[in-house]
Amino acid sequence: MKKILSLTLVGCMCLCLSGCGSVGGILLSTVLVLLGIGLLAMAGLRTYSFFQYRARLLRRRSRKKIPSFPDPFTIVLCVAGAVLILLGLLVPKGGQPANQPEVTTDPPEQTTTMATEPPVVFVPQMEAASNPANWGIQWEVFQGTQKVENFRRSEPISFGDPQDYFALPGISAFRGNNYRDSATYGTASITEQRVETVWTVDTKSLDNWTGSGWTGQPLIVKWDQETKDIMNLYDLKKMKTDLVEVIYATLDGHIYFLDLDDGSYTREPVNVGMCFKGAGSLDPRGYPLMYVGSGDSHGGKQPRMFVISLVTGQILFEYGHDDPLSLRKDNENWCAFDSSPLVDAETDTLIWPGENGLLYTIKLNTSYDKAAGTISIAPDAPVLSRYDTDRSSESKYWYGYEASANIVENYLYVSENGGMFYCVDLNTMELVWAQDTKDDSNCSPAFQRTAEDQGYVYTAPSLHWTKDSQSKGSISLYKLDAITGEILWEVPYQVHTVEGVSGGVQSSPLLGKAGSSIDGMIIYTISRTPYAGSGIMVALDTDTGREIWRLDMNLYAWSSPVAFYDKAGRAYVAVCDSGGTMFLVEGATGQVLQQIGLGSLVEASPAVYEDMLVVGTRAQQICGVKIK
Repeated sequence: MKKILSLTLVGCMCLCLSGCGSVGGILLSTVLVLLGIGLLAMAGLRTYSFFQYRARLLRRRSRKKIPSFPDPFTIVLCVAGAVLILLGLLVPKGGQPANQPEVTTDPPEQTTTMATEPPVVFVPQMEAASNPANWGIQWEVFQGTQKVENFRRSEPISFGDPQDYFALPGISAFRGNNYRDSATYGTASITEQRVETVWTVDTKSLDNWTGSGWTGQPLIVKWDQETKDIMNLYDLKKMKTDLVEVIYATLDGHIYFLDLDDGSYTREPVNVGMCFKGAGSLDPRGYPLMYVGSGDSHGGKQPRMFVISLVTGQILFEYGHDDPLSLRKDNENWCAFDSSPLVDAETDTLIWPGENGLLYTIKLNTSYDKAAGTISIAPDAPVLSRYDTDRSSESKYWYGYEASANIVENYLYVSENGGMFYCVDLNTMELVWAQDTKDDSNCSPAFQRTAEDQGYVYTAPSLHWTKDSQSKGSISLYKLDAITGEILWEVPYQVHTVEGVSGGVQSSPLLGKAGSSIDGMIIYTISRTPYAGSGIMVALDTDTGREIWRLDMNLYAWSSPVAFYDKAGRAYVAVCDSGGTMFLVEGATGQVLQQIGLGSLVEASPAVYEDMLVVGTRAQQICGVKIK
């Protein structure tokens, strides 16, 4: 028996140490462990028998010598069982015993240990060329009127993809979304490559302001039925299942509500009594709220921001006029709100740059009961930032944000009246980087996301502060790295300017839609070039800044170009000039397909919903244009 057990033990150990390949690693491990357990069990039985035998001798007071320990073979069984279990646990599960190389005629496989990659994140940070200190920028953060250090938002802001910004079908803000990359919703059925004005609606004037001005883009929305039912729409419009509503704030101080199909009124206009230059915006959650800012004083009232209920038409909130924190003192403490604000849906935070040089973020505390048909807000004191630069003053390089901002995750990108371009972390309200675009910028930038950790911003200024004695000068179109603020390309153009009606770029660029015939293009209108009254529209390669095509226009354009697409992705561009002509252009080539007259000067920018385009004129008309 002892010989058999000894041979078994030796054989198992040899099997393990030889790395026998006839058995898989898992099977070999199991066999060794079971054998080890078996040997330990045998040793346990022998040890039990030993102590029973020893106890009997003690009871009998035997004269035999009483052993103190089990026999050596039992000890060997214990040690062997433990060794087998240990070897079984150490056998690699690939079929090879521990520390034994595999014998094979094939070359050994190369094993590479991959380091764990950190998550890809979008984190802008300044470099030497985008250090705010280069321009002596001073940046301050306030809660209410109290200056604070090391602010951090308790509810972090983070915007998502631009296509998800608005919960309803339509265009909710100037240039559409938080990237400001499209004023178009849906696709058009285009067979004739023509456009035709199919309806017009008259507007009014206020002081010297007439019709629709810059930027003046309409908002367009298809409300859900439950929301229509609680709003102050006419009954016939509530019952229209496919109603698409045009909401247009104009220079005459009214907000008009029109049926996209025929231009008929969907409800009574709201008369705020202060002119609106900017487009305003709708709440991205589909709540019946409109945010819109006045562009000039009237009747002794200074410009301000408004939040308006679209359930009742009542003003729920107005703010930003005569703010004591503003450093801007020219033009009677100028404080217009021409930019189109954005709202972070998750944190219920309104984000609004003002021409008073303050960047406002306001927790709204919105209460919306759709079943009861009620909506209200109870805004907290704003958290805001204020800036100063070495060249800012009351007479030149004014403070203020006139353009609308991009927001990517928690980073805001915006240009200002003194020619600086800023990247701001909304969760700390601190300035991340700055870049000099050299002159007054009214252009709302377009943002292009190319990867999770990469993006680009396209912007351009007007000619104002840098003009020469003959009111001429150079402005540039810019592509900026959104992470570092680095200027990736800069394309200069010689332009003229006129006091109060600037040359250069007053419009916002059109970024070609991915997968369309203008993918890879950024399209600008440049006013007052090559002559004081003329202009051009150019398409540049987004990678290089190379000019792909150019459209010479007898009259300049402040209106931003808009693209619409057929289902195959073929792009068409519509642009309106200062004489009231709308050009229909093939996007890929710049070829003019058609021109139609809209009656008078167009400074406003159009918006497109499927096969309808809407734009207002300074001649006090809103035009509905059918795409055919």
